[in-house]
Amino acid sequence: MLRAIIVDDEILVRATLEKMVDWAAEGFQLAGCYANGQAALEAMERCPADLVFTDIKMPVCSGLEFIDGVHALGLAPHIVVLSAFDEFPLVKQAFKKGAADYVLKQEIVPARMLELVREARAALCAGGDAPAPAPGAAPLRDTNAILQDVIFHNALPGELPGLEQGYVVACFFLDEIYREMARLGTDVNATLTQPLTKLVMQMPQFRSTDGFYSFDMSRHFLFYSLAQPGRTVEKARTFLAQVQRAWKNYMNISCTVGMAAPHAEPETSFYTVLEQAETNTTLRYVLGPGRIYDESYYPQFDPVTALRQAKSCMPFIRAVMEADFAQVEQYKNELVGYMQDLPLEQGQSLALLYLYNLYYEMGFYDMQVAYKLGLDHRLYQRLRAIETQRDLVIYFTSVLRRIMEYFESNYDQQFPDPVLRAKRFLDDSYMRADLTLGEVAQRSGYNEKYFCTLFKKRFDVSYSDYLTGLRIAAARELLEKTNMRMYEVCDAVGYNSVEHFLRTFKRATGQTPLQYRKKNVKKHQ
Repeated sequence: MLRAIIVDDEILVRATLEKMVDWAAEGFQLAGCYANGQAALEAMERCPADLVFTDIKMPVCSGLEFIDGVHALGLAPHIVVLSAFDEFPLVKQAFKKGAADYVLKQEIVPARMLELVREARAALCAGGDAPAPAPGAAPLRDTNAILQDVIFHNALPGELPGLEQGYVVACFFLDEIYREMARLGTDVNATLTQPLTKLVMQMPQFRSTDGFYSFDMSRHFLFYSLAQPGRTVEKARTFLAQVQRAWKNYMNISCTVGMAAPHAEPETSFYTVLEQAETNTTLRYVLGPGRIYDESYYPQFDPVTALRQAKSCMPFIRAVMEADFAQVEQYKNELVGYMQDLPLEQGQSLALLYLYNLYYEMGFYDMQVAYKLGLDHRLYQRLRAIETQRDLVIYFTSVLRRIMEYFESNYDQQFPDPVLRAKRFLDDSYMRADLTLGEVAQRSGYNEKYFCTLFKKRFDVSYSDYLTGLRIAAARELLEKTNMRMYEVCDAVGYNSVEHFLRTFKRATGQTPLQYRKKNVKKHQ
């Protein structure tokens, strides 16, 4: 049987933790409760424990000093830190010293304690994750940078470490982040993105084979490698829940998480898995925000199937987003007629399909708009609770009216083809190494994701592929017609990394720039 101890200077906390868990039933012997770290260390020296719950702030010997003492004894128990809201800097130090998890004292309830004990038992029985690298060790390959390149198609998924051994991709969508903008200020990278990233990377479960990348203010992606010993999809889910709690407890940021794992061919399915993880976050519209969503929720509502059926909804949705009142009225009357003629359950499903796809498309225009308008984020429960076709029509019409009012006041009628305007700007600016997607998208008046979607629909090529095509075409011309050196060609066509340029050129042409020049050289006159 595994041994556990509790270390806290408050007798009430020790008594509470002791009684909350049936330790024997969970495979543990509760070997002792101690009022400070020194007393616990003396006990550990006589008889080591496998699981330790320890407070951070204690007299005589603090939690951090206790952890140092445990390691000095050559022991490596599973350590869970007890903390208050204002003690996260100390918790981060505990993570660096090898703590496995933490729990706020305000969160200590039987269900949470049982979860922590069972997670500890699973980790101990599996041998735990691989130890974190020692301070001062040689830096490992930066998986975060690789993940960023893969997301933007500047690197192949196979470059992600441990890909063939399996992985989980998670998309974190920050719910109602617009409400936090006043306190975050103008430098969102410093006040939001960097702290969120540090919180994830300082958690002991985050390994060198994992990657984290903030795509934009609302969306953040995690690559969780299953190549590490003892890792499973369920452990990934546990880690995602820990990230959720950390962001909420220490930054007051709530999020919905979509997770997905490949079923076969990990490399070739990577982008499908990435898209599915992000799509799963849209279940927040249907089943509510703040959860971790995967395929297990599809029996209630399958977002993948709903998006495949979106084509039938698009004329209606386009009319709504373009504030075309005449068209919307025509489509609405047809829909309302169908809803009244169908059995109630089928009418509810029809309304859900249209509202989900409308919310989804609105998210390209403004990812926070459904929150800003106070729209239902539990469409499934709300629609299933409706008891008559008449009430269904009233509900559908009222939601539609609020959305129409928003697009009527926000739709820009002055620029009939804003995507073309942005493309022309890209054609003139592609050679700038500091050019960003955000800068180009701004020319269209849309957010980055919606702009990329419109660009693909408008020109039948993705934004990133089009930009790469412009740069490679220009590079070919320079290689053929000039004697410029490789780094000069690289700079001239908008790449700030020669290595990146060489890799991209070979992927596009099947040849290195030098091979291309030798084959196609035309002496510069």
